[in-house]
Amino acid sequence: MLRSLPSPRAARRRGIAGIALFVLGLVLGSGLALAQPVPAGAPAQRGESAAQPSPAGGASRSMRVPPGSWLQPRQARALVPAREETRFVPDEVLFELAPHADAEAVLRRYGATVIARQRFELAGVTIIRARIEAGRDLRAVLTQMGDDASIAGAQPNFLFGLQEEGSRPAPGAAAGPSTASSDARSQSTLPTRRLSDPTPATRTPMTTRRVLPPQYVVGKLHLAQAHKLAQGRGVRVALIDSGVDMEHPELRGSVVGYLDAVDGQATPHAHGTSMAAAIVAHGELDGMAPAARLLVGRAFGGTQATSANGKSFQILTALDWVVQQRAKIINLSFAGPQDRLLSKALVGAKERGLIVVAAAGNGGPKSGPLYPGADPNVIAVTATDADDKLFAEASRGGYVAVAAPGVDVLTAEPGGRYAFTSGTSIAAAHVAGIVALLVEKQADLDLAGARRILAESAVDLGSRGRDPLFGAGRVDAEAAVARMLPVATAQP
Repeated sequence: MLRSLPSPRAARRRGIAGIALFVLGLVLGSGLALAQPVPAGAPAQRGESAAQPSPAGGASRSMRVPPGSWLQPRQARALVPAREETRFVPDEVLFELAPHADAEAVLRRYGATVIARQRFELAGVTIIRARIEAGRDLRAVLTQMGDDASIAGAQPNFLFGLQEEGSRPAPGAAAGPSTASSDARSQSTLPTRRLSDPTPATRTPMTTRRVLPPQYVVGKLHLAQAHKLAQGRGVRVALIDSGVDMEHPELRGSVVGYLDAVDGQATPHAHGTSMAAAIVAHGELDGMAPAARLLVGRAFGGTQATSANGKSFQILTALDWVVQQRAKIINLSFAGPQDRLLSKALVGAKERGLIVVAAAGNGGPKSGPLYPGADPNVIAVTATDADDKLFAEASRGGYVAVAAPGVDVLTAEPGGRYAFTSGTSIAAAHVAGIVALLVEKQADLDLAGARRILAESAVDLGSRGRDPLFGAGRVDAEAAVARMLPVATAQP
């Protein structure tokens, strides 16, 4: 029997079907190829994870290793400040060389001269501080360094300001200027490195007692009760600040080490002296931890509290030194821009078990985050007044951990004087002193533990729970120390 031939229309249909099957086979074949494991050693494509699936029967040796810091893209290698940012030294740059880079060649390339070269152990970097040639724009230099494979990292030498309002003399205190430069003693009598262990300060019978206003801070923080439990004995607190008048009656015998990272003159200054008194005063005033020992790192220079400033390089120098001197607590009562090197140093401090307390800043309600207060590796402190109201110029933000008295606080000034001061600076110093009481009871207390105890024992202010104005609330020295005691001891 003869079969009939297909019609032309049927032939066309079969041809179309064949083409479709061929295309489908190509798609399926490519999909199977894409689904195969990547051979060991094959380069990973963009969007793939670093570790690839291993072939059956063996472990994969394929791995993507991120490039070293000297091969990072420009935005990660050089920190170029925004146009509106002016808080830096305009003709200085801080940079780290890539491995095997020639320092002299790099300096010639940018027409720069070395001011200093120093290893910072906390930050884990060796930094060259250099002055760029006159007329060169620092932002342009940093942008160029961002593309330079000889540079591992570069940034400005940032400027930081002390966070204290202008002081006013206290009634009953000796009259005179509120700053210390005119009262500086002979430089030859001022130690600029480490002092021997001090002897306890004593008040002679001939000492004239001033009639000073009461310290509202003492009652507000239940300080007398706290001092029955701890006084900071054996604890070293570091103060990175302006100069301190070590011969002030409130501070005599408390300073066990002094480094001047500014000019070697160790000039006493109002801000540093008042912060030191808030922590360790033991004369007419009550400091938070009168038995603690103070390490002073002078990193801020200037003749007045409002004009004193500190630079990144000086602050890093002081930080490394206080760690070498076995500080457990570090007080940073200053604020400024975000600084990559300072952030690295704070990470290093946390890893070593140090507790860093910092001022939240006096930028006001519309200010952006100020550093180092906004750094996650510090306890940021805002300021309140005698009625637990927020200091009007205090910065706000989720980084604020706790509040402490910082408005119209009676404190010491150089030359044996006393004054009232306001700001998040002295609030931070109060908290640093309270932490010293906690460390006396638990020597291995770390940053997380100190933050937790301060928060859990704080008096809640503002909105219920933690808020961006007061953090967890206003600290309470007695309640905080009581949490460090065995339950049976802490109960009345």
